[in-house]
Amino acid sequence: MADIRVDVWQVVRDEEGNDVILLRDEQGRVLPIQIGPCEAAAIWVALSPELAASYVRRPWSHDLIHAMLERMGASLERVVIDNFDRGIFFATLHIMYQGQEVIVDARPSDSIALVLRMPAPVFVNDEVMEMAAMHPEDQDSDDGELWEDMP
Repeated sequence: MADIRVDVWQVVRDEEGNDVILLRDEQGRVLPIQIGPCEAAAIWVALSPELAASYVRRPWSHDLIHAMLERMGASLERVVIDNFDRGIFFATLHIMYQGQEVIVDARPSDSIALVLRMPAPVFVNDEVMEMAAMHPEDQDSDDGELWEDMP
């Protein structure tokens, strides 16, 4: 099993009004992951700091985790979205602490909110990408936009 590097592309709302994080690989495949509104806000804040500045008065949980890891001398090496089961994505944080890799289970949304604060690469397991990604050729431009940008 190989892991495919992806970029955190954007946070959008789907047709039903659900918040979705879009990850994109170099082939243009898009992995949509439905997330909760609090996680969407945490990701949006990190993606759009100039727009979010007036909304953020105190550190959020992801900021706290970032500060704790830094003060402990730990670094976030990578995030891997490594499983997709019954419509649910699973991820792991790969943290380097005192010369040892520590792997922590996490929700993809929390992992992405953290990785945007502690820059590290994001990977998706190739089997997960094959099962759940939207391929560029699957998108029909006549259907209009699947996503709308978050405010």
